Amino acid sequence: MKFVLFTLFLCGFILEINGKSSSGAWLPEKKSLVACEGTVARLHCEEGQAIYVTSATYGRSNRFTCYVGIPAEQTKNTDCATRAESVFQRCEGRSACNVLASSAVFGDPCVGTYKYLDVIYLCESTLLLVNLVSAAALILHHKMMKFVLFTLFLCGFILEINGKSSSGAWLPEKKSLVACEGTVARLHCEEGQAIYVTSATYGRTDKKTCSARRPADQLKNTECFTYAEEVGERCNGKQWCKVKASNYVFGDPCYGTYKYLEVEYICYEVPQSCPE
Repeated sequence: MKFVLFTLFLCGFILEINGKSSSGAWLPEKKSLVACEGTVARLHCEEGQAIYVTSATYGRSNRFTCYVGIPAEQTKNTDCATRAESVFQRCEGRSACNVLASSAVFGDPCVGTYKYLDVIYLCESTLLLVNLVSAAALILHHKMMKFVLFTLFLCGFILEINGKSSSGAWLPEKKSLVACEGTVARLHCEEGQAIYVTSATYGRTDKKTCSARRPADQLKNTECFTYAEEVGERCNGKQWCKVKASNYVFGDPCYGTYKYLEVEYICYEVPQSCPE
C-alpha cells in the first residue's frame, strides 16, 4: 500500500511542474522586460526554475519605448532591430541572468538611434528530472527493482512534456508565423500537445514583411501595431487553431497601411493523469 501511495505521489509531483491556468491548462510562466540602451536587463525565475528565452531583440521598432528625454532624431528610425543572440546564449538554463543593453554586446543595427533590449521569456521547472531520479534511488534502496521499472514506465513519459534544448534543459517546442493581411494564420501542434501563445501583434513594424507587390505608401508606416490578444483567447489549450489576419478581427491600428499578424507560440505536452 505504501508503494502505491508513493507512486501516486511521484506522478502528482511531476504534474506540478507547470502552474495551472484558470482554463485548466498547464502552462509555464511568461515574463517580459525592456531595458533601455545603457541599462541592465535582469531576467529572473524562482528557485527550481530556469530561464527559457522565446524572443530577444535589440534596436528600435517604435517611437514610444525608451523615448523620455531622448531627442526626436534618435527615435525616428523604427526599422532597426537585430536578434539579441547573447541573451539566448547567456541566460537559457539559468535561474537569473543580467545582460547589458549595449551595442558593445549586440552590435549596432542603426548608428545614431537610441535603442533598447526587448525580451520575452518563460520560467520552466528544473526539478523534474532530479526528483524522479531521487525517487527511483529511494525505491532501489528498498530493493524494489520491479516497482522501479513500473514507476518509470507509468510516469516516465511525462518527461517528454518539453522538447530538450541543446543546453540540456527540458523545453517546449517554440514556433512562429506571419500571416499577411487577408490571409489565415494556422497554429498547429502535434497530437497530445496544446498551443500556448507567448506573443501576438497585428500591424506593421518593418517595411520588408508582407511587402511583395505592395505600393510603397502602404509600407512606410512602421509604427503601427496592436497586441492581438484574440489569438491567445481563441487558441490557447487547443491542438490547432485558425485566425484570420484582418481589421475585422483585430481593429485597424493604422488606416491605409498593409498589415500582418505575427505570432509566437509554444507546443506543450498535455499531461495525463496517472492511473489510480
